[in-house]
Amino acid sequence: MRKAMITLLMLTLSRAGITAPVTPPVTHDTMMSNATRIWLAKTVNQAMDFSPEIRVAGADKQAADFDIDRVKGARWPQIQLGTTAPMASFGSGSHTGNNRLDDSSLSLNVTTTLFDWGKNRENIGSATQQANAATYQYDYQQQQIAYSTLSQLIELSRNQQNQKITQAYVKRMRTLVNMLVEITQTDAGRHSELVQARAKLLAAEASLQRVTDQRRQVEITLFRLTGEQVSLPDNFDWTMQPIPTSLVISRVEKHPTWLKAQAEAESAAHDVAAAEASTLPQLNWVIAKSTAKDSYGNPGQWYTGLNIQWNAFTGGTEKAAIQAASARASARQSQFTQTRMDMEYQIHNLSQSRDAAEIQSREYQKLSQETDMVSKIYYEQWLRLGKRTLLDVLTAENDCYNNHIAAVNARHDAYSANVKLVTTASMTFEWFGLRANKGGRN
Repeated sequence: MRKAMITLLMLTLSRAGITAPVTPPVTHDTMMSNATRIWLAKTVNQAMDFSPEIRVAGADKQAADFDIDRVKGARWPQIQLGTTAPMASFGSGSHTGNNRLDDSSLSLNVTTTLFDWGKNRENIGSATQQANAATYQYDYQQQQIAYSTLSQLIELSRNQQNQKITQAYVKRMRTLVNMLVEITQTDAGRHSELVQARAKLLAAEASLQRVTDQRRQVEITLFRLTGEQVSLPDNFDWTMQPIPTSLVISRVEKHPTWLKAQAEAESAAHDVAAAEASTLPQLNWVIAKSTAKDSYGNPGQWYTGLNIQWNAFTGGTEKAAIQAASARASARQSQFTQTRMDMEYQIHNLSQSRDAAEIQSREYQKLSQETDMVSKIYYEQWLRLGKRTLLDVLTAENDCYNNHIAAVNARHDAYSANVKLVTTASMTFEWFGLRANKGGRN
């Protein structure tokens, strides 16, 4: 009883903003069991095989790779073939070799860029960085699907445990109601106690319905992720080693989101350089040949020479294109910087939340043990000795129930925060010993 009062006093002081020195959280010495890891790997693999998001990211990655080949093709000679087939002639004038009805001709034009101020090089660099960004997006999508599956499994575990605790609470309240029904049959003066017990029973049943609905929502989400019904095996062990915050921070620059933002910023810088190069003269080598005959019936000769192309005036479109590319590059660079700041903030926030949840879980576990004893003592004093009112008993039972629920929630909050930290470190698969079924997924 004394320990329970001390614990309650500590919680009250904490809520009032008066805190005692916080001891470092106790870390687990062992990882989760091998059977749990095998089951998790199977479930995560199922989600990744089923995920349309991963397939979309894979298709985008392939398209970005093909874009590199498309841009690289501009470095090679560009060959154009054409044909002319006259169908009719009209109007005054004499026939020439180019418009006679029986003079179908072919034309060949080969253009090779000799010097373009680095425009092709910058376009290739931009396409390469876009392909890198698509690859990092693909990696991120894999990590995200794995995280979503693990986090929903944690929620399923939370709701299953809460459901069992609430069912036991409902059973306890129903037992008290049935007992009071029998008591009021011989002692009508205690009918008010029956009303109080029924009210608590209704509240307990409402809590059970709420927890059951939450569990069903999680099961629906898991069905959406995996394509099949998921239920946790017996003796499922969520015990996991907390990932050090320093390790997560050291791996920020390896996170797909950060790498994608970096690649997009570099791609935008290449776009600016390409736009600037496009405003300068371009030197080409041209080879041409046409089978069209002149007025004497002789076919055309081969032609080769140098060609200079320069858009001397475009109405300001090229200048606007450079300014737009520069603005996009600035936005991508700002986004890149903001991504790093957001990730570091998230890491510290998650670390603090995880450590606080670990402490709360242990405190609520101790408090639950004490309030279990308090509820039993109050019940005996009410039933046997008459020293307690039914309201005292119901209050103790409700406190005991709330503390058990709080302990489960705090423990699973710590699990969720730790899994999120592992994902932020891009170590989801290796940290939990998971392996994807298909090569190249991790």
